[in-house]
Amino acid sequence: MSKLFKTLGAIWLIGGFIGGVIVYIIMEGNWLTGITWLISGAISGALFYTVGEIHEIVLENNALLREVLHRLPEQPGDQKPSLGNSRANLSGLKGYKMNAKDEQR
Repeated sequence: MSKLFKTLGAIWLIGGFIGGVIVYIIMEGNWLTGITWLISGAISGALFYTVGEIHEIVLENNALLREVLHRLPEQPGDQKPSLGNSRANLSGLKGYKMNAKDEQR
C-alpha cells in the first residue's frame, strides 16, 4: 500500500509538471494557469508520497512492537483475577419505600 501511495505521488508530481507545461503552451502563454497546475501537482504529489512514507513507518513500528511483545516473558500480574460471584446482596433494601423527596435528587 505504501508503494502505491509513493507511486501515485510521483505520477501526480510528474503529471502536474507536464500538465502545467502543456496548459501553458495550449493557452498561448497564460502563465497563471500553468503555474497553478505546477503547484497543485507538486502539493498533491507531495501529500501522496508523504502518506506512503507514513504508512511504511507505521508498518515498521507495528512489526517491531510485535517482536518486542513476543520476546517479553509473561508476567504473573498480566492475568486478571477472577471476579467471583458478582451478584449484589439486596437483603438490606428489603421493605424500602421510595418517598417523593428521593425522586427529586
